[in-house]
Amino acid sequence: MNRDQAPRQLLFLGNSHTYTHNVPKLMLKLADAAGYRDHLRIEMNAESRVGLEWHRQNSRSLKLISSGKWDYVVLQERSRGVLEDKNKMFMNARLLDEEIGKTDSKTAFYITWVSRNDPGMQKTITDAYHEISQELGATLVPVGCAWENALIANPDLPLYEADGRHATILGAYLAACVFFAVFYGVSPEGLPGTLSDQGIPLCSLPTSQSLFLQRTAFETVAKA
Repeated sequence: MNRDQAPRQLLFLGNSHTYTHNVPKLMLKLADAAGYRDHLRIEMNAESRVGLEWHRQNSRSLKLISSGKWDYVVLQERSRGVLEDKNKMFMNARLLDEEIGKTDSKTAFYITWVSRNDPGMQKTITDAYHEISQELGATLVPVGCAWENALIANPDLPLYEADGRHATILGAYLAACVFFAVFYGVSPEGLPGTLSDQGIPLCSLPTSQSLFLQRTAFETVAKA
C-alpha cells in the first residue's frame, strides 16, 4: 500500500479483549516498524465487560466518534453478545454505524475469539459479524478466525490466559497482526516480534513464533 493511502486515525471502542496487552498499541508499533508510524494516530475507549450497547450510551465514546474524521472506528462487542442476543447486537451496531457515518468515517468490526471451552461457537459469531458487516458495508477484522486457524495448526499454542477467555501476549500479538493486515493490506511477515514503547517492553517473541502468527494473520485475512 502507498503510505499516503494508509489509515491515519483509528478509534477503538471495546472491552478487555481490546485493552488486555493493549492490542491497538501493538498494532501501532507494528505499523511503526513497517514505516507507517508517522501517519497513524490511535485512540481507545475500553472498559471491562462492556459491549456495543454500553458504547452507544457512553458519553466519551460518542464524543470520540464525533471529535474528528477517523479513517475507521473499530467496534468490539462482548464475546457472548452475539450468542446471547444477535438482534440486540445488530441494533446497537446500526445505531453506532449511523453516528460514525455522520463524520464520514468507516466502521470496522473486531471479531473476537470464543472462550476456550466453546470452540464450536466461533462460526456462529463469525457468521453474525459477516451478516451485519454486509448490511452496513463495514470492514471485518477476523481476529477470532485467526485464533481458530492458529489453534488448528498448533493446538498447544498458548493464546489463552489461565481464565480461558483473555489473550496472552501471543494472542494479543496475533490480534495486532490481523489488524495490521486488514488496515494496510500487506502481510506483517518479517516485522519484529519484540516491541517496546518508550523503552518499556510490550512483547518479546521468538522469531519462529512471531513468523507463524504473522503468516496465520495474513492468510486468514486473505481468505476472509
